[in-house]
Order: sequence, then structure tokens, then C-alpha cells
Amino acid sequence: MTAPDEPDEVMRTKARSYATSCNDTVRKPYGKKIYMALELARQAYEAHGLEYEAGLHAVDQFPPDRFTLFCDEAGDAKECVNVRDNRTGQVVVWSHWPR
Repeated sequence: MTAPDEPDEVMRTKARSYATSCNDTVRKPYGKKIYMALELARQAYEAHGLEYEAGLHAVDQFPPDRFTLFCDEAGDAKECVNVRDNRTGQVVVWSHWPR
């Protein structure tokens, strides 16, 4: 049996919380969160079609905080989490959001 779809309002509330949590992780990656920040960075670079080199040694060249996740209040609630490249301003849908 599958769960019914959540109302758009509930889904967007969860999306805002998820985006805030991810942004906090990439901006203050202390302790074990550095590995979460690196994984988020990898996913963001790939979502934007940019090259990425994994690992702590490359964190200065490929900074996790280059990107900002946010909830788009318009459009399809199932694709409301977006990631903006803070250097270029380009925005793409964040397909890694665990709905």
C-alpha cells in the first residue's frame, strides 16, 4: 500500500526545512558534517553540469558553499527544491531531495 500524496503546503514546508538544513551544513561544515558538505557539493556541481573533484584536498577549488538550496513557491511542489549557483546565478531543480 502506498502513502497518499502530501498536500503542496506540507511538501513545501518540508522542502524549506530541508533546504535550510543543507545550507547550514555547507556553510558550517564542522566535524563529521564536512563529509555531508562534500557530498552535497558533489551533487550540486553535477546538477549544474560542472566538473568536480572529490575530497578534502579540493575543497578550496570546489567550495561547498558556492551553491544555495531554496524552495520555489511556484510550480510543481514535487520539484520545488532548487539549487542556485551563487557565482553564475543559474538555477536548476535539485533532484536529490528525499521527498
